[in-house]
Amino acid sequence: MRPDHARSERSGWLADVSGLVAMDLRQFLDNRLFAVSTLLTSVSMVLAFGAATDQMVSPSDSATNYFGFVFPGIVASGIMFSCTYTVGYTMIIDRNRRTIEDLILSPLSYSGFLLARLIGVVLKCLFQFVLVLILGVWVFDARIESMPLFVLGFLATCMAFAGLGILVATYTNEISFPGVVNIIVIPLMYFAGIFFPLRNLGTLGSVFERLPLAVHVEIFRAATGEGPSVSALSLLLAVAYALLAVGIASFAFRWRIGHG
Repeated sequence: MRPDHARSERSGWLADVSGLVAMDLRQFLDNRLFAVSTLLTSVSMVLAFGAATDQMVSPSDSATNYFGFVFPGIVASGIMFSCTYTVGYTMIIDRNRRTIEDLILSPLSYSGFLLARLIGVVLKCLFQFVLVLILGVWVFDARIESMPLFVLGFLATCMAFAGLGILVATYTNEISFPGVVNIIVIPLMYFAGIFFPLRNLGTLGSVFERLPLAVHVEIFRAATGEGPSVSALSLLLAVAYALLAVGIASFAFRWRIGHG
């Protein structure tokens, strides 16, 4: 293949991916009700906990107060809900509108399609992430001690739960999707150490702290200075969960499309 032809193909592939991302964002912003609802969980939690718990004592010695303790978990759980639901419903809409069938006939690869959807969900979640960060830091005096660690936590959480959303959406429809997602993410939220230290659960706590959301909460807590330094194992698990979720979702998506 000639170099100029290869460059032309790469440019066309990037243009197709960019076009899908732009279309995804337009649809998201046009649907104002859905856009607002994705902000509701984390924003309302920040407002409620920030206003009501500022004077409460932290259950952990490493956090300044109770809001400082729960804020990293609010950030992580907000990303979890936002990414899982937004990418999941986007994939279901794609299937209902025959967008995925058109993919098979187009020059854009499966990987390009999924990459566009993953970029789209990160950008959509970024709106919520920035708003929660502004509320927490400027209104309720939350701290960010390590922005690189905070960004790493954001990206790892996005990828892990975007993968989950794609996987569930691949095998469900708009009616069953939220029920299946809630069965998975709600227990993860309650046993991620957001509202109380996992050490209170004894041996079970040691198991729960290695679950996906708990690992991400630990990273955000370290990034805000409201917890101990994040362990190398937790960093490794966060990256591994992200890669594993995206890898399994990609395989399931391609297999499902290929088998109808």
